[in-house]
Amino acid sequence: MKTITLLPVKNEGWILSSTLKNISDFSDHIIIADQKSTDDSLDIYKLFEKVEVIENPNKNHNNSVRWMLLDYAREKYGKENLIVCIDADEMISKTAIDEVKKIINGSNDKKIYFSFPWIQLWGTTEKHRVDTVWKNNYKAIAFFDDGIIDYERKTVLNDHTARIPLYEKNVQINQFPLLHYQYINLKQSEVKQAWYRCSELISGNKAKKINHQYSVAKKNNTIILEPTKSEWLQGLPMIKSDYLIESDWRYKEILTWFDTYGIVFFESLDIWDINELNDRFIKEINRKPKVKKYPAWLVFLNNIKNKLKNR
Repeated sequence: MKTITLLPVKNEGWILSSTLKNISDFSDHIIIADQKSTDDSLDIYKLFEKVEVIENPNKNHNNSVRWMLLDYAREKYGKENLIVCIDADEMISKTAIDEVKKIINGSNDKKIYFSFPWIQLWGTTEKHRVDTVWKNNYKAIAFFDDGIIDYERKTVLNDHTARIPLYEKNVQINQFPLLHYQYINLKQSEVKQAWYRCSELISGNKAKKINHQYSVAKKNNTIILEPTKSEWLQGLPMIKSDYLIESDWRYKEILTWFDTYGIVFFESLDIWDINELNDRFIKEINRKPKVKKYPAWLVFLNNIKNKLKNR
């Protein structure tokens, strides 16, 4: 049984060296689907001997890249391998993957997938969020590949689907979390979330629904943080994110979309807490943007409904 890690990447040079160093510790092969990166990602790949790169020809960010990666892994390395699916801004300890291998090797029924606590590091590696959906949140990222199980091959924008095909049996590995570094630089994460919102609106989704869907990633005064356990970070590369918004490819693409569709097209989105975008709107339109959101009472009732449904 080989361990094969599958990784979609587009312009993740800010963290990619650290991620690939981490993944190399537990992977026999690392397969990357690169989506036309224009930063230094292509040069970074060459520094890691386990990395293989295939092209992701998609124009937008969707889940079909996961199918592409799995198909390539099966074609080249066959079945009965451990498949690990993470993103470029995530890391997990070698000990966690060793535990997964141990469980698989000791099980008669190997049709298993594995979930880990998904920890959102917030503003620094020293703190993480424990409020709203981020409390007791798990991410399924690994499975033993029998060569038959497959994704529901229905394209979903921005990959709001399971990363892996799901067997009936799920094993939660509670002691070893998957660390998500997206939010350690909050300005960078705000731009990324704004890019997601804009792409959803362009695809035809409604602004209120988009704003509600992505509201969990917003900064606000009700966020609850806890100290990150030192053992979670042990053995993982340290991350320092120096960020210039002018160099961010997502920020540049948002500005291109403003020029293409007109900035008023995006007015209803909850993206204007980014000063550079807000200033541009005011400069062009001579007023502040008006964001569309569901009423607070409706959100409250919907949350109660979801809690009752999930009991």
